[in-house]
Amino acid sequence: MMVRENIEGERYHQLLELLVKHCDRFAFVERRDMMENEETRLAYIEDWTGDIQEDLIERKIQKRWVTTTLFGATAYVFYYHFNNRTKRFLKEQSRTLFDWVSPELPEDLMFYHQDTCMLAGCSHEGYFMVDEALWNTFSSS
Repeated sequence: MMVRENIEGERYHQLLELLVKHCDRFAFVERRDMMENEETRLAYIEDWTGDIQEDLIERKIQKRWVTTTLFGATAYVFYYHFNNRTKRFLKEQSRTLFDWVSPELPEDLMFYHQDTCMLAGCSHEGYFMVDEALWNTFSSS
């Protein structure tokens, strides 16, 4: 289901707490066509994620992910284990779900349970896709 509500402050933290109970990994996107200097940006991302580097699963070049399909361009999608350490990192980096916009932060924060995407943000468009049962649990709490 699509939601056009920015989750902010304490509600953002509560959402991350719920997601860590239901998801085993998360991802974010760095679009290659939006990088001024790819080598410099990748070095920045590596340094910025230094505290969670051991949780990095893989970095893939993709044209498509849950909220976006690129035509003629590609992006790096960084996949991490989602656990208490990485949850803490996400809480420290942002106060809202829609803060995930380049160049301040990577884009399109996504959370997965195995191969199923449970939540995928598209901050620059002002919406996110979320599993309906997960959203009902969150919105009723």
